[in-house]
Amino acid sequence: MKTIQGTYGEAKIFTDNVDDLTIKQVTAMLEEQFATDSRVRIMPDCHAGKGSVIGTTMHVTDEVVPNLVGVDIGCGMLCTRLAEQEPIDYAKLDATIQRLVPSGMSVRQQAHPLSEQVPFDQVLAPFNETRARLSIGTLGGGNHFIELNQDAAGQRYLVIHSGSRNLGKTIAEHYQAEAETARFQFDADQVIAELKQQGRESDIQTTLQQLKEKRSTFNKDLASVSGEAMERYLHDLKIAQRYAALNRQAMTEVIFEAMGWTVADQFDTIHNYIDLDAMILRKGAISAKAGERAIIPMNMRDGSLIVVGKGNPDWNYSAPHGAGRIMSRSKAFKTVELDEFEKTMTDVWSSSVVASTRDESPFVYKPMDEIIRNTKETVDVVEIIKPLYNFKAK
Repeated sequence: MKTIQGTYGEAKIFTDNVDDLTIKQVTAMLEEQFATDSRVRIMPDCHAGKGSVIGTTMHVTDEVVPNLVGVDIGCGMLCTRLAEQEPIDYAKLDATIQRLVPSGMSVRQQAHPLSEQVPFDQVLAPFNETRARLSIGTLGGGNHFIELNQDAAGQRYLVIHSGSRNLGKTIAEHYQAEAETARFQFDADQVIAELKQQGRESDIQTTLQQLKEKRSTFNKDLASVSGEAMERYLHDLKIAQRYAALNRQAMTEVIFEAMGWTVADQFDTIHNYIDLDAMILRKGAISAKAGERAIIPMNMRDGSLIVVGKGNPDWNYSAPHGAGRIMSRSKAFKTVELDEFEKTMTDVWSSSVVASTRDESPFVYKPMDEIIRNTKETVDVVEIIKPLYNFKAK
């Protein structure tokens, strides 16, 4: 574990396997006023993200940074156990998914019935409603996946990892831009008030121009919203989180119906969101309250951990959302050989083990044993489910 002290707070990083860029991003966060009294806790799967650390958990008080949740609001995993025990035709499953579940940038031709449960008319940020409706029931790309797993007893689970698609991205970017503008306006108002108090009204325009030029130097990634703007952001975030859950449910329903399967058990685990009851932000982290069941994916070869939370307050009642990247996507494409990727995936049926998915190969993530070892204080591992089938957007 590492502890980092900043001007406005202290952060604990629950691993020693952390690179300099991640530490730099955590340190930058502690230099912002929103970190005051936020009890920053960084999960063991942490790695540097776009402007902020994946694996961040913190308490939200009177201001919030939209970029800390990120663009895929409500992203998570829906884990559904099959009632059936019969053998599965993986080629049929693969064809079914490719036919019925749009991936990458694709959307559905017709809206899924679950889209009617989203209050699109209540979203305050501007967005493309037609695209949002047609995206309920779509996977997306990157590290999103559909997987069929099996536990030690032979029970099988369909696991779907996806989020709020373009709706979440649009909401996040709208409020982050608003946060950047508010940051400049706050500084400008302070300058104007100070110069007026000093009787230097003639210097206002020159000083504001200097402030605009200086604007490029402040950390835009960590600009925050507060007050009425924060209320609007949290309002839209709540809708996007609901949207993401329905998106995963829609894909599950489509696949189960086409394959003739029956749901025996099901639970959802979210990892890019704000718990609006406890006001805990989790970016690349999951809730681990006492007795709470969750799933933590490792990689497309080793499968996922089914865990039960211990309710540890020092961890912000949280746990890691995955294994955590140790290799950037660009580096993966330069260093991971396709033949090695194919060899390590021989026990998993997949049409997605191709050159374009090397950035999601098992080699780019931290080892499963390391994650299990580093999370003993916050969760108990009750099952390791191994992949039989894996699908990712190519």
